[in-house]
Amino acid sequence: MKPVPATSRVPSEHGGAASATARRLSILDRLRDEVWLLFLGCLCLAGTNALGMTIPWLLKSAVDALRALHGNGPITADGGHAAAAATATAVATAYEIVARSAGWIAAAAIGQAVIRTASRVLIFNAGRNIEFGLRRDLFRHLCRMDAGFYRHHATGDVMSRMTNDLSAVRMLFGPGVLNVVNTLMVYATGIWLLLRLDSRLTMIALIPYPALIFFARLWSRRIYAASRALQEQLGALSTALQEDLAGIAVVKSYALEDRRHAGFARQSQAYLDCALSLARTRGSLTPLFAVIGAMGTLIVLWAGGREVIAGRLTLGGLVAFNAYLAYLSFPTIALGWILAVWQRGVAGWVRVRDLLATEPAISDVLADPSGPPARHPGHGEAATLSLRIHDLSLVRDGRTILQNVSLRIPGGGTLAIVGPTGSGKTTLVDAVPCLWNVPRGTVFLGERDIRDYPLAQLRSSIGYAPQEAFLFSATVAENVGFGLPPGIAPSERAKRVARAVQAAGLAPDLAVLPNGIDTVVGERGITLSGGQRQRVALARAIATEPSVLVLDDSLSSVDAETEREILTRLRPILKGRTSILVSHRVAAVREADQIVVLDQGRVAEHGTHQELLEARGVYATLYREQLAAEALGTGP
Repeated sequence: MKPVPATSRVPSEHGGAASATARRLSILDRLRDEVWLLFLGCLCLAGTNALGMTIPWLLKSAVDALRALHGNGPITADGGHAAAAATATAVATAYEIVARSAGWIAAAAIGQAVIRTASRVLIFNAGRNIEFGLRRDLFRHLCRMDAGFYRHHATGDVMSRMTNDLSAVRMLFGPGVLNVVNTLMVYATGIWLLLRLDSRLTMIALIPYPALIFFARLWSRRIYAASRALQEQLGALSTALQEDLAGIAVVKSYALEDRRHAGFARQSQAYLDCALSLARTRGSLTPLFAVIGAMGTLIVLWAGGREVIAGRLTLGGLVAFNAYLAYLSFPTIALGWILAVWQRGVAGWVRVRDLLATEPAISDVLADPSGPPARHPGHGEAATLSLRIHDLSLVRDGRTILQNVSLRIPGGGTLAIVGPTGSGKTTLVDAVPCLWNVPRGTVFLGERDIRDYPLAQLRSSIGYAPQEAFLFSATVAENVGFGLPPGIAPSERAKRVARAVQAAGLAPDLAVLPNGIDTVVGERGITLSGGQRQRVALARAIATEPSVLVLDDSLSSVDAETEREILTRLRPILKGRTSILVSHRVAAVREADQIVVLDQGRVAEHGTHQELLEARGVYATLYREQLAAEALGTGP
């Protein structure tokens, strides 16, 4: 059989349909989730701008009313007036107009403040909701990914995308959306009102703005490139930090603190250089756009003054015109910040989307949707579930790990796997819970292809204790009961944990821990010895009372005598339960129903302990060598 890559992508057997998370890779899809918040927020923005744009018009009325007190004609060269002085009635009317305008201006300002606050609450909340949904979806997606994905993606980089990049995305969907929509509204409304006041002056005032568009487009590309480089460098920095902290014991044991510090300093300097490059690119925009906005104001003061002198524009109109131009100035000056937020958010979105777009190599689908549904191998069926591997071949990173492996374990039987390091033992047992991309038609549980079982049901029926035990920073009890269903009664949970602890030979160790079974073991179980960590992981596998129990050299860190004692305690648990034992100690597996010897990914020998000894092959040689080593006190 041709070897199948263990981590290659496989097309979905439902016509290539991707997961729901992977399908939602468009920014518009995310915005659609918060459409009502964004819609209400944009309505509030419209109200804010409407009230804001009303203030200059009211100011125009007040200024023109005051101007009318001194005559209605154009100002002459000597400062005189063409019209007579205002009458007492005109003065009263002017004061009434000014008072009314002032009252409306105050009301508009108060209303604008309230509605502006509402617009920010609505739109910023939409951004935070999108960030929350993305983080939730991304974590769920990462939990679906296979082991091969994590071999090619550094943990620090993934964490950077989950934190820093998602924060940039929140800024994109929150302040970014708000400022873009607000800028469009301000420009559209402001230019329309400017045209109503004086179309000729408006055309003159907008002369500098094509240059603004040109520079905005040019700087936008530079900001995106600088933002992407900064976020990728932050991922590299996070990876270096995570590795050094996780391996701090190794760093100290080799006295490499100074060398690692120098390496981290180089990573930090690279991050600083990227950050300064982005800051310089972004910082150069604000003064540039400020100059462009100031040029427009200067042009208006010169040309608008001539319009007032000529009588084609009232003084109030000029005041209102400058006020509207000032409204345009702020989004013009802030355009550099808006571009930076937008491009950094887009760069973060692309990095997050790349993760979401990566489909796991192992798909959770049925071979034939019209066929009988996959049956959960329940705990009560333990004695009836057989395990069969047929002509299994796997390739990992271009190297053949398993080649044409075939074996069968009857329901309730125990299979032991031995062999030299690198012979493929772990890869073989990883195929049982489908941790690798197992080809269809090669592994069967209960005479049913494991690819026909939903992954959650398949894996919940298999208790797996790996050689490299991983513990969470929680209590011993919480680590042992990690795989138990959340709805289980506390009393039943405690009973299962206690039975598993006893079977794993962990009870004597709990007596010396500060808080017994409630002792917090620290990150990765750092407060426990290697053997204790392995036994906690073994107890965790036992506590679920699985249909199939897989122990992948899970007692390699304990001495041979302790291993034999633990295996003796496990016999009642293994009896009647389909089990696979992997061990580098041949003597530990002699009681198994059948033993397989792997060598370079192939089955070299297969039989019972006595049959393999009589065959005088690889197994017999390993057995004799380990017996001799134990007799000399140098054995594993």
